[in-house]
Amino acid sequence: MLFNDYPFLLVFLPAALLIYRLADPYPGLRIGVQVALSLAFYAWGSPFFILLLIASIAINWLASIAYGRMKWPALLTLVILVDIGVLALFKYANFVLANVGVVLGTRLPTLDIGLPLGISFFTFHHIMYLVDLKRGKAPLCPLDRYALYISFFPQAIAGPLARWSEVMHQFGKPVYVPGWQRQFCVATCFIALGLFEKVVIADSIAHLLDPIYIQAASEPLGNGDAWLAFCFSFQILFDFSGYSDIAIGLGLLFGVQLPYNFNAPLRSTSIQDFWQRWHITLMQFLRDYVFYPLINLRLLPRRWLPVQFFGAMLMTMALCGLWHGASWTFVLWGVLHSVALVACALWRRYGPDFPSWLGWALTVLFVLATGVIFRAGSVEAAWHVFAGLLQPPPLGRGQHLWPLIAAPLLAFLLPASQDIVAVFTRRPKPWLAGLLGIVLFALLLQMGGRDLHEFVYFKF
Repeated sequence: MLFNDYPFLLVFLPAALLIYRLADPYPGLRIGVQVALSLAFYAWGSPFFILLLIASIAINWLASIAYGRMKWPALLTLVILVDIGVLALFKYANFVLANVGVVLGTRLPTLDIGLPLGISFFTFHHIMYLVDLKRGKAPLCPLDRYALYISFFPQAIAGPLARWSEVMHQFGKPVYVPGWQRQFCVATCFIALGLFEKVVIADSIAHLLDPIYIQAASEPLGNGDAWLAFCFSFQILFDFSGYSDIAIGLGLLFGVQLPYNFNAPLRSTSIQDFWQRWHITLMQFLRDYVFYPLINLRLLPRRWLPVQFFGAMLMTMALCGLWHGASWTFVLWGVLHSVALVACALWRRYGPDFPSWLGWALTVLFVLATGVIFRAGSVEAAWHVFAGLLQPPPLGRGQHLWPLIAAPLLAFLLPASQDIVAVFTRRPKPWLAGLLGIVLFALLLQMGGRDLHEFVYFKF
């Protein structure tokens, strides 16, 4: 079930809001009802793996309770390794088998298993809580509260990666209190904006680019199509930013403020600035649970700490790439970004200053170029795209390329979604409700007139 399809918007969401409205006056029911709704949402979208989600919740929660009684850190380490092992089995087993087969010169059998929805995200939520529990930062919590933290349906499939400290204290609080109308207005603004980003911008770009990348996988590109393929980063920006905005809006409808995930990343003036604005919650996770631990290992003498710093950066970003998918192109994408981050750090320390406009131009160019590698699926396909850039751009098809004209203008000129919503909802007026109704109705009509594209990050 997708956030941008009719069954969710016209059936599940209204039913869930009605059920929760009936439960809201009863404190003992609030969390339990939200857990039931979240599990129902997951079962609808991934019926074969709902038992895996429930089992992972039960095992990790039992481990936390056992640790609270025995204070045995090895237990939490073991459970975290099991979590990572399950993720690796579903996501990377066939990738490993294929590469081992190449090394051995034979074709090894692969596992015929699907990828559970959201496994990368709920695994990271488990890890954040257990690591913080081990560090003495997280408290023990009841099963229902932990189950909601892991399964809360607005974030369970593709984030944002919310820390326990950001959301757990919000669980169980009443939603329908004085002023709830303003919160619902803010939520509806986020949902409408997210649907616009996804349905109108991202899906329109996908309609143009998907056939081009299919062709690039097997043959060189002609007719200037490579220039269109070069713009994939705009698609994934509006696709994932749209998903994140919808998730934030849905969270607010149920009384939970999820963390923001984007902050106008293509207005960045350096690659370091970019990674502080793009998929913010993932980078915070990698910083606190991968990069900092690698830095603190102190494997090298003090004078070699810069080498360890750069090595930790390389490993962190390579892991970031591999987390996105079991492909060497994802690893290459991560490594290139790590090299860029290191180069940016060295330039800031030893190089001369240069105008912010030049930093912005170089950052956008680098993001677009590495976005091709991210999307291509193979080095050969990426090469076909880059080689095609030697041809002139398809200026004669301008009337058909409005999404690739509008997307850069919106990405470069507009502020972040949360800032846009804040402007419209600072003093809500009756006309705003009418406007939102018209926008949502128009978006529903737009969705009905085309094939649905799932969110890009649902694959990860």
